[in-house]
Amino acid sequence: MIRIFRILAFFLFVACHLAFLLSILFEKVHNFWLISGIIISTGLITYAYYHKNTQEEAHFLNDLQDIVYVSLGALLTYFISVDLELGAVIAAGFTGTVASYLPVIFRKSSWIKRVPVAAYCGAFVGMTAPAVSLGYTFIIFSAFLTGALFISAKNVFNGFGGKLGSIAFGGVALSSLIVYLLF
Repeated sequence: MIRIFRILAFFLFVACHLAFLLSILFEKVHNFWLISGIIISTGLITYAYYHKNTQEEAHFLNDLQDIVYVSLGALLTYFISVDLELGAVIAAGFTGTVASYLPVIFRKSSWIKRVPVAAYCGAFVGMTAPAVSLGYTFIIFSAFLTGALFISAKNVFNGFGGKLGSIAFGGVALSSLIVYLLF
């Protein structure tokens, strides 16, 4: 079961990246060979990443608290960005900085070491533009989906930059798709 989540998370990330790249290419480039080359290169890179050795770790109750941390990071960032009108970058920076100091402040708590990474992932969700998010309900829904992706991607793309942003992009894009299809 864990292996299925790992495979699903891996291919979901690859699909998000591919969709993002293709949307840029189709808007700006009208060269079939260039687009084909990028698709082939993405396929080869995906194959190489998939066959990279990874450590398998068990998931369950301890990881479910990460959904809460992602949600708190998203809500704090969105509040600072939209309600306090300080902007998304300042809000995400503030959230990431505060989250990074929590393990130093609360040294005796072992669970607090999980907060900074998950909250910073949530900060990327909270950076969603108000025109896209339509309020706190969307941010909470996106944060929940992002938290689920965060848990399932625990062993995917370790050591590669952009993992947290990709997870947040996938959660927001998926929730936008769901909202668009349902409403």
